[in-house]
Amino acid sequence: MAHQLYLTHEFAKKSSVSVRTLQFYDKKGLLSPSAHTRSGYRLYSEDDLVRLQQILALKYLGFSLMEIKNLIRQGANELSFALTVQKEMLLGKRQQIDAIITAIEKIENVETKSLDYKAIVKIIEAIQVDLKSQWISRYLSSEESRTLEEIAEKSFSDEALRKLAQQEYTEEMHQQYCHFYDEVRRLVAQDTDPASQEAQELAQYLTDLNRQRSQGWNQELLTGMKKSWETFNLLPEGQKPQVFALTVKETEFIRRACSILYEQKSLDG
Repeated sequence: MAHQLYLTHEFAKKSSVSVRTLQFYDKKGLLSPSAHTRSGYRLYSEDDLVRLQQILALKYLGFSLMEIKNLIRQGANELSFALTVQKEMLLGKRQQIDAIITAIEKIENVETKSLDYKAIVKIIEAIQVDLKSQWISRYLSSEESRTLEEIAEKSFSDEALRKLAQQEYTEEMHQQYCHFYDEVRRLVAQDTDPASQEAQELAQYLTDLNRQRSQGWNQELLTGMKKSWETFNLLPEGQKPQVFALTVKETEFIRRACSILYEQKSLDG
């Protein structure tokens, strides 16, 4: 019995996604059609529908497209771990929502005819500091946290520190960097070529994270980030927060992967 195949518009209607979304997923290597007609039209199968459902489910749970691609490739064990991490992140977000509600309730209880916005800001900042200390303590010891704070104070100018404080280093951002470090270790352990697709995707992932952290390549922030990384690497091994520590081989691997990425982008214009 022949398997049912669907043209793109038929498959889009069946799966309740747009044709443009299917084309985008194909371009990103997430979901490619199983076959093509003689005229070159895409043909999707029932297996493709299952794969699409997996993608949509993971997207709903908050995973990025690159994370989804890696999870599908790596299988159930990695997915189980990723779901645990995602759950922790969502619990953190729920804490943040609860904190916002608490802030609103405190503001509502202020007996004044006009709102004192300075007082409101102080209430919100106090709650944010409390939340941040809660999630940071789950990943870093108090000594490790102090070490990173000292490095930041030595590496960034006062203006850069002010900009970073405005952005706030969230648990989600921390998890994204942790994922990056875990992936570097995994790829090096597998003796992966820095020019491979996986390595290049990871280099792009780091680039996107650094763009976000530097607030769109702000030069003052970039200078501080570079200096803090250099200072971190000069620390004795026993003083480095292990979640961010890389071996010489791992450091060289990601440096080489990023160099290849930038060289290719330069050639592409």
